[in-house]
Amino acid sequence: MTISRTSAGPAVVWRLLGLGVLGVLGVGALPARTALAYPQWQFTSGAARCNQCHYDPAGGGLITSYGRDADGDELSTWNGDGAFLHGAAHPPAWLSLGGDFRGASLVNAVQDPAGPTYATFPMQADLHARVMLGRAISVYATGGFRGQTRDPSDPVPTQNYQPIDSSRLISRAHYLMWQPEVIGPYARVGRFFAPFGLRLAEHVTYVRRDLGFDLLEETYNVSGGFVHEDAELHLTAFAPDFVRHIGSVEKGFAAYYERRGLDGAGSLAIQSRLAFSPGITRLCFGTVGKAFIERARLLLLGEIDVVQMTFDAAGVGDRAQLVGAVGFSFLPTRGVMLTLLGERNQTDLEVRDSALNAGTLLVNWFPYAHFEVQLMGRLQSPSGGDTAKTLLAQLHYFL
Repeated sequence: MTISRTSAGPAVVWRLLGLGVLGVLGVGALPARTALAYPQWQFTSGAARCNQCHYDPAGGGLITSYGRDADGDELSTWNGDGAFLHGAAHPPAWLSLGGDFRGASLVNAVQDPAGPTYATFPMQADLHARVMLGRAISVYATGGFRGQTRDPSDPVPTQNYQPIDSSRLISRAHYLMWQPEVIGPYARVGRFFAPFGLRLAEHVTYVRRDLGFDLLEETYNVSGGFVHEDAELHLTAFAPDFVRHIGSVEKGFAAYYERRGLDGAGSLAIQSRLAFSPGITRLCFGTVGKAFIERARLLLLGEIDVVQMTFDAAGVGDRAQLVGAVGFSFLPTRGVMLTLLGERNQTDLEVRDSALNAGTLLVNWFPYAHFEVQLMGRLQSPSGGDTAKTLLAQLHYFL
């Protein structure tokens, strides 16, 4: 069924639907994992800027009509209609809707005498909405039900400070944004991840998990900058979630500057993050790089960060940490992406045996518009310890 854009009746329905969805998502409504972008698509898909495919100035979240067309015509093995609901409904230009749904199966072997653990669970069921309130003002919200395999009575991981059973409903991202044009300046305020790093979708990677970008660590921010064809700058002041008291307890500032070159086939970025939390101050400096070798269908990518940690406790000296990930993505045929990453997290550069090393293999297949199958194999080896093995399979569908 095609819904007319010009009929007064449907227009009112769409407006009420859009505002209603925003209201629901703002308080956190349906089933969630993090919905970041795939940084592997930058340069390999013909798009040099992440905001060509995403409404977020730094990439991630709800995709634009350009991104939907690319999914249907270029990025999937077989063609399909990448539009919302496969083109069955046509929201007006001021309203963008979407959703992400994932199911997962996990095998985790961590040298437990009882053997590997197995789990099959709903990983994500997010809804997204973006409403234009004028030529330059928009409101964006994502609502989800926190997906996890732990028992609801268990405490959440140490980076959170609220029990799971009272924090399952969550709106991880919601913000108000001023952006007159896609190319040019912008400013926004709300809850989201500050633009930083490779922005990998996999939160278990050290460059996300150990730098303040793990699950539910989105902060409340005042952010701004500019996006140009060959460069972009993002400046963010962030604070803990003061609404639900979930996630990070850090506050501070972050900066990310990216310059693109190699005839539109590569980029180099510098970044910094200053974070204050009870008992510790973390100052991070890093660099991010990408280069696409079109003839080989190979994208080289990496991120290296050094974190200087200062502790408030008397007698505790400063410590320097190294966190990095380097690797490549290979696109052998349309709709298939193979990514191999080598990772290191050395928690103290002065202590030789303080490192965690990891190798991660990602196999992503996009068979048809709106569908993705992913297989992740990961090995983690602490210095002097046994290797932990993880195998995760996901089925992903987006509206």
